[in-house]
Parts: sequence; C-alpha cells; structure tokens
Amino acid sequence: MLLRLAMRLLSRADRTDGLHRARLRLDARELPELHGQVDAEVVRRVEMLLRELAGTGWVRLDLGPARAFAGFADRNPRLALVDFDALARWAGHQPLACRWQRRLVAHLERQWPDDGDGTGQALVDYLGRSPLPALATVPVDEAMRCLYALRELCRSGVAMPLREASARVFHGRSKVLDAREELLRLMGASRGQFWEVPIQLLVDVPPAIEEALFVENLVTFERMADTRRPAWRHSLLVYAAGFKGSARRLRHREGCRVYLRAGHGDTLALEPSASVGLTAVGSWLFDRAEIPVRFFGDFDFAGMQILASLREVFPDAGAWQPGYSDLSGIVASGGGHAPETANKGGQVDPGRTGCPYADEVLLEQLRAFGRFVDQEAFGARGG
Repeated sequence: MLLRLAMRLLSRADRTDGLHRARLRLDARELPELHGQVDAEVVRRVEMLLRELAGTGWVRLDLGPARAFAGFADRNPRLALVDFDALARWAGHQPLACRWQRRLVAHLERQWPDDGDGTGQALVDYLGRSPLPALATVPVDEAMRCLYALRELCRSGVAMPLREASARVFHGRSKVLDAREELLRLMGASRGQFWEVPIQLLVDVPPAIEEALFVENLVTFERMADTRRPAWRHSLLVYAAGFKGSARRLRHREGCRVYLRAGHGDTLALEPSASVGLTAVGSWLFDRAEIPVRFFGDFDFAGMQILASLREVFPDAGAWQPGYSDLSGIVASGGGHAPETANKGGQVDPGRTGCPYADEVLLEQLRAFGRFVDQEAFGARGG
C-alpha cells in the first residue's frame, strides 16, 4: 500500500515543474483500504503505516481539523512530497526526466549533424552535467530539432530578450533558457546577444529621502504610499516583487527600469520635485549614492530569506523595525497562523541574514512561536 502511494505521489511530481509541491489526496480512489472500512483495527493500522511513512521526513501527512466523532478518514488525509530523492530511492522509482535524458543523449550521439566543430559531443557532455527536464514532455527527435534551432539562432547573431529566444525555439516555452548561459555559449551565442528583461521598480518618492524602503507586497506598498505616517514619511518606497529586488542587475541602468507612482489626484505631468526625486533615485541605484536601505515583508522565513538576498546587492540593508515590530507583536500576543495553514510549510529557516535585528530578534521569535504573519496585517493593531 505504501509503495503504491509513493509511486503515485512520485509520478505526480514527475509531471509538475516543482517536485516539492506534489500532493496526493488519500480519497477512496487512491486509498480504498481506508474508506468504507468497517474494521476499526484495519483503519488504525492504515493510519499507523501512514504516520510511520511521514515520520521518515520524505513526505508530510496533512489532516483536516479534528472534530467530534470524526474518524481518521473523515479528516481528509493528504500526502505532501518533501524529499523526492529519498522517497524515490526507497520506492525504486526512476524519475521520468532521467529516463528521457538518457534517450535524448543517445539520440544526439546518433543523429546530431557533424559539422566538424565538435558541437555535438560538447552538447552531449553538457546535457550529461546539466539536463534539460523542461523538454522531457516532447519526443527526443523534436527536442533535438529545438536544440538545433537554438544553435542556428545563436549563430545568426540576432539579438533579442532571452525569454523571447526561448519561446521562439522551444514551442512558446519562454523559461527553458533561464540560467543556461553555458548552453548559449556552447551554441555560439555572442556576449550580450540575449538579455534578461529589465527589473521594473515602482517607487513612491517623498519630498526628502532619508532611506530606501523595499516593500515586499504591492497591497502594503500602495497603502503605505497613500497614507504617509511619521515612521515612513521620508522613506523612498520601493516595490520590486519580492526576490527580484535582490537581483544584481538592479544596480545597472540597462538591467533596471524605474517607474514613478502617481498618487490620487496627481497630474500626469512630471512636476519639478518629481524630476528631482527620480534623479535622486538614479543616483542611489546606479551611481551608488549612499542611502540607508531597509526591507519590510512577510513575517516568515521567506521574508527573512528575501532580506538575506537583498543584502547581497545592498550589504548594509536591514529589516525595517517599525513594520516588523508590529507584525512580531501580533505573533507574541497569540495571533498569526501556522505555516501549514497558508501553504508555507515548506519554507526553510535561512539561519542568518547578516542583519543583527533580523538574526537576534525576528528569527528567534519565528523559531520560538512557530507562527507567521503576512505583511498585509501591518497596522491591524492600530499602528
């Protein structure tokens, strides 16, 4: 029974882009041994086996809330994948991508055109080190045609955004070439021929800038921009959609575009003060003018990870204390939510961010209470 469920869960993971997001509802179709069972001892044994499997750490057993007179089957049991590799080794499952990869490599060794430049063997060697699981859903001969089309595009010298190039040669799939610089060089691409789309930064500029404050979520960014209060009256509010704010191209003019937010009733004409503000933003981002940098996001491990990543670009960036003290106060007073109730059970403790306030206060509170708070709760207690 456990092997059958493991294989079903692993097969489902094979068909998804994120292996660790696979889940299996243990309904009557998947687990007939549990449903409609009149023997209470059998139900207890099934539950025990499922809990033992979850105890390995390879999967997580999720259950609905306990209710009066509700049995195990009534609590909507579900298995969530945690460690694909470990479960696959135990179950003897060979990932679909691995089987397909071997077929693709063999096909390339037989069929790749020999132009005398060694590209075919170099491509085989590359795929042996860095497989392309994104193509595992197409026949190997079609995958080879896509790779050959990529080589022709690279050699043509035509320049375009990276994801446009990917969509052109991989049947409209725009993300296949993400983080594939080595493959592009191997195929003959010149430096700068393909580029990532510039990061779009939305900013709200105060009359005088004392700090730059990255805000993780758009709802909170808009509310803070609409209702300036003393704690952020002189903060340059920056919205960069989470982890994008930590990309290194953020500090290069060709890799970043700044957009000015217009408030309620503002005219579309660029006022002199706004022009001065945008100049100050450019001086900070691209000319490295010194402005303190703060980050404010969800009070959870992912928010702390964003801060750690942001510090790779802005080494002195720190957690914004007015916002995080408000959110952590909600948790300290018994509020917040368990990670599993908001699909955050897979978040990983970053260990350290490098920001003393985050490391010595916020992360310690997250570990102690085991509860999170979304950023949108900021000000719920009247702050």
